[in-house]
Amino acid sequence: MATRQRSALRVRGCSGGRHEIVTPRLFFRTATCSDARRIAATAGDAAAQRWLGWTPGMLLPEEERAALLAAPAGRGRGRFGLPSPRLGLGMIAIDPDRGTPAGSFTLTPLSGDSCELGGHLAPDYRGRGLGAELFTAGLALAHRHLGYREVRAGAEPENIASVRSLWRAGLDPAPGPETYRLSDGRVIPSRWFANTEPNPTRC
Repeated sequence: MATRQRSALRVRGCSGGRHEIVTPRLFFRTATCSDARRIAATAGDAAAQRWLGWTPGMLLPEEERAALLAAPAGRGRGRFGLPSPRLGLGMIAIDPDRGTPAGSFTLTPLSGDSCELGGHLAPDYRGRGLGAELFTAGLALAHRHLGYREVRAGAEPENIASVRSLWRAGLDPAPGPETYRLSDGRVIPSRWFANTEPNPTRC
């Protein structure tokens, strides 16, 4: 049975819209526009798309995905933030030993002082307990740096790895819609989680 615990983390710097977070096995930095294709590569495989359901236009050719996953990450240039505001604020996860992209998470604003957390890991980083670190970093960015009081996240009930990672990161079951429509039009059952910080802060 998975043990519930928050991964130790530390913040390395916050300036000019850039944030850096370090967990025991991953390094996160605010994604730039040029990181968008690296992020797309980390979840463009069939196994990830079973849960994510991106449209064909969001997917990269297999050869390009392989090249991006093998190349150093975290060197993106341009303004910090993803190409479209509706995508929210994203951070790219980087393997500190290999320097390659390991996944990403996004925080999408909801009403008031709440946001929705979503994330994924690249193929080589799944099944290693890193999902909890990914979502823990997301909570830290939301509560300690962006001033969000409530963070919500949804998962398909059959996606046991995601459900377990959310719980281990500190999110508890919460009310929410019973179904969710993915970008490709599929409607899936959904299970919701939330974490509330009474005194959020902004960096």
